[in-house]
Amino acid sequence: MPLLDVRNLVTAFHTPAGRVPAVDGVSLSIDRGRTLGLVGESGCGKSVTAMSVLRLVAAPGVIERGEILLEDRDGVARDLARLPDPELRKVRGGRIGMIFQEPMTSLNPVFTIGDQVAEAVLLHRSVSRAEARGRALEMLRLVRLADPEQRIDEYPHQLSGGMRQRVMIAMALACEPDLIIADEPTTALDVTIQAQILELLADLRRRLGTAILLITHDLGVVAETCDEVAVMYAGRIVERASAAELFSRPLHPYTIGLLAARPGGGRAGGPLRTIPGMVPAPQDFPSGCRFHPRCAYARQDGGPGDCVAAVPELREIEPGHFVRCHHAGALGEPGRAGEAEPGRAWDAEPGRKERP
Repeated sequence: MPLLDVRNLVTAFHTPAGRVPAVDGVSLSIDRGRTLGLVGESGCGKSVTAMSVLRLVAAPGVIERGEILLEDRDGVARDLARLPDPELRKVRGGRIGMIFQEPMTSLNPVFTIGDQVAEAVLLHRSVSRAEARGRALEMLRLVRLADPEQRIDEYPHQLSGGMRQRVMIAMALACEPDLIIADEPTTALDVTIQAQILELLADLRRRLGTAILLITHDLGVVAETCDEVAVMYAGRIVERASAAELFSRPLHPYTIGLLAARPGGGRAGGPLRTIPGMVPAPQDFPSGCRFHPRCAYARQDGGPGDCVAAVPELREIEPGHFVRCHHAGALGEPGRAGEAEPGRAWDAEPGRKERP
């Protein structure tokens, strides 16, 4: 079985204005030593999915149903959604490490870097403070932090953004977890530091066999680092496939639009493409396919493939390639550079039936 197997996860926020669904029926899995990229626009539910795995969703958020199965090292799966709190605390930071999006808000400003990395070791291992500090120094060296012997006694504000992100990675890896959840680990960093952080994660995965759930907006990062990709829209997974398959043959209109919107993703020398509209607010999700108000392929014919009335299921179109679209596979073949391609449909207004 996979290391992590999330099945039909539903997380909602119960507010005075009513129930707000943030994650609606999400299923995904990650094998040991593999990297899964979770991509989508801001507000689609990526971070809530990650927080739900560790049951860190703050009130009024509630995991309403679903299973979050983590395989033990003895081969037995445990459901984190129903695990008692004392057992769950052993998983957080022990079996699963978390790299948060903004390290300055995740690191405690009144404790040194060494104390914070050592704390993770003390919580999950039976070691002395001296041994925990030695482990912290070892981890700072592992993540290639410049001058670790000096930095270990410094405070977060004394480090650059790239250094703080390396410290977050050191904390996440301190207890040699089986899985790392990295939520936009390179968002606030310049391009050079981004490349270093991603190479570091890839190197650690190769050496330690750690699985990685990488949450990002950057399709270039996904193409370079991920084995598999899950595309998320409005709280649901709309497409899941290997990275090579998804980039060469996208089948969901949203994925087609995302790839066409990349610089160089459309016609050579043409204008930068966009997907019209915005991700709907969770309290205003449309009926049927949640992407239909923005989709240039949407149909409303009253039949079983009516995008406005009928909710599409996530189904396997090709071996290992899952798509949540009534008409997946009939939208046109992705073309090579300079040829007609599905991205042309995004020159049309939503609802028009222009074909690539």
